[in-house]
Amino acid sequence: MAMYGANGYKHVEKDGITAIIIHGSKVLLLKRRNIPLLINRGIWAFLSGSLDRGEGRLEAAYREIKEEVGIADRDLMLLLETEETLKDDRKMISWSNGVFVFRSRTSSVRLDLENSAYRWASLGDIVHHTGYTNVFINESHIVNRLRVFLNVRHVAEGKTGQRIQGFRRP
Repeated sequence: MAMYGANGYKHVEKDGITAIIIHGSKVLLLKRRNIPLLINRGIWAFLSGSLDRGEGRLEAAYREIKEEVGIADRDLMLLLETEETLKDDRKMISWSNGVFVFRSRTSSVRLDLENSAYRWASLGDIVHHTGYTNVFINESHIVNRLRVFLNVRHVAEGKTGQRIQGFRRP
């Protein structure tokens, strides 16, 4: 049963993941194909997906990364994971989503059919919408989190020895 919060958003049962992949000081963005069966058609976004039956969120994140961009588990280091409440302002709905941040040892990407393009974007590109016009769901929140990840020099080296508020280390 859907519930409405004090903010007027309808909370829906929708279990998915968002994977933010960092390589060096850049973040992977994917452009969704503009075909009718896909969600978020034609926009730039972080990698996302839904869970298969019986699958955990972390397992789904690794599977979606392999399927959508061809990066193998062995090339990824899980830096942080959390659960976030995402909101869609147009539809006035909210849902819980697993959010994972990975460091990739490779910048090599092999796209699947869901995505038509990719780019490794700097934080400035994301903040100023360089090369794209859409706004990500919860963009300001995500940008603030990315500032922390990208400004910590050790993140690029996989040494995240500090606790970042709101996130738990895996």
